[in-house]
Amino acid sequence: MNRSDFLKSTRQYFWSRNFDEVEIPYLNTSLPLEPNIYSFSTIWMHSQAKFYLPTSPEMALKNHLATTQNNCFAISHCFRDLESEGPDHTKEFLMLEWYEVGKTYLDLMESVKKYISNFIDIKFSKLTLPANLPDNEPDFNQYFLNNIEPSLPRHGGVFITGYPAFLSPLAKTGEVNKFSARNHPRCATEGREDGKISLTEPLSQRFELYINGIEIANACTENLNSEQIKQSFEAENKYRLEHHLPTHPISNEFIKNCSQIPPCAGVGLGIDRFLSIIG
Repeated sequence: MNRSDFLKSTRQYFWSRNFDEVEIPYLNTSLPLEPNIYSFSTIWMHSQAKFYLPTSPEMALKNHLATTQNNCFAISHCFRDLESEGPDHTKEFLMLEWYEVGKTYLDLMESVKKYISNFIDIKFSKLTLPANLPDNEPDFNQYFLNNIEPSLPRHGGVFITGYPAFLSPLAKTGEVNKFSARNHPRCATEGREDGKISLTEPLSQRFELYINGIEIANACTENLNSEQIKQSFEAENKYRLEHHLPTHPISNEFIKNCSQIPPCAGVGLGIDRFLSIIG
């Protein structure tokens, strides 16, 4: 299937289900500030004003949700800096993102299956990440790269859940992992003779979908707690400044709108990667 036919079919799929299509602005004075996602910037020479290119359609879609309370979707070019170039990573890519009101990430698993079945016929499985995972993003990413991705099926789709909450500030926190640990960096041992402690690890209501070993989609039940999101963005900004990493202004409008959208779940799907699979 060529790109034109794919985009036409996708739009018809969501239009037929009464989703609003949202236009995404490409020049933004501020953006959400999430771990491991870095924006491109550009200068408007006339006034020396700085603008930032979207890293996803999420901000515009949630701004739309806060106003309309309707299911919505967008197909948008996205731009991400500080990522290596390769077959599955490009600085500019096309993303499909949609939101369903009154649904959770578990509901979206079924929605994603239905959408994908319009293009390919595959079997799906589920994988829950183990407890006692690294408690910081660089170490978690390395663990995932070394221990999870190599073991994923190379034929078919797998929904991965059990992600620690600190990785996903925009996802609602759900269940917890309970486990025992010795000298864990997050807590003291509290005088246990065996040197072990009992820990609970908050988890995100989130999944990632891999097809044939390639990450295709990322979804979650949306976090509606603006204060929690603001604190997370501010902590990320502080981290970047301390480590001399590029940052951008935080969107206060986005933070406010996160508390005004209805309970919902959203998913972003990489169109270029998906097209490479369906051929």
